[in-house]
Amino acid sequence: MVVAFVSVRVEPGMDGAVLSKVKTFKEVKEAISTYGMYDLLLKVEVGSLNDLDRFIFENLRKIPSVKETVTVIARG
Repeated sequence: MVVAFVSVRVEPGMDGAVLSKVKTFKEVKEAISTYGMYDLLLKVEVGSLNDLDRFIFENLRKIPSVKETVTVIARG
């Protein structure tokens, strides 16, 4: 299993809509609004690095209001 934390920057005023959308993805275990450089912080759990790539590029970044993501892979 791969655990990653993803910081997400969204278009102004779209935080709530994007937060609601990302909470519907099975890979997202936690999602919160944040202040600062990024607007959302997601905890993502997937089976492999390939699954993480797929999630980021085929799901998360295809949400129209998502402008940027930064992914940190966690080790425990």
